Amino acid sequence: MAKSYYKNSLKFKVLDRIQQISGNVVLRVDIEDMGSPRQISRCFRDLVEMGDLIKIGYGIYAKSYLSEYINKPVIKGGFGQVCKEALTKLGVKWQPGSAEQTYNAGLSTQIPVRTIVQLKSRFRGHLNYGNRKLIIEKGINAK
Repeated sequence: MAKSYYKNSLKFKVLDRIQQISGNVVLRVDIEDMGSPRQISRCFRDLVEMGDLIKIGYGIYAKSYLSEYINKPVIKGGFGQVCKEALTKLGVKWQPGSAEQTYNAGLSTQIPVRTIVQLKSRFRGHLNYGNRKLIIEKGINAK
């Protein structure tokens, strides 16, 4: 039996605020003023089940859309871009990994496939989606 939701419920108010946020990353901090922590958790859980959001880390969500090819929610902007946007939004200083830097400088023709970054400030979280995850170069968290 499918759940029915009302347009004036907290979940739809949260969804409206999420759609107004620029970028593709949504943090719990962005909407924590709308209700109690338990209510916010329920809203995020329901929005993930509905396919409007994808959880990529603890308290970090990405906006999504339904892919017409695989009929599953897919991250808007791609996983690599969303990871970099999340790090920036969290205030973590980072730079692209060495493979991406050499490609951007024109020193290599190999296109980096995995999302690898070098951190310049501390970040102890994990960002992943499915079998993809953010890789910190050389396992060094910060200098």
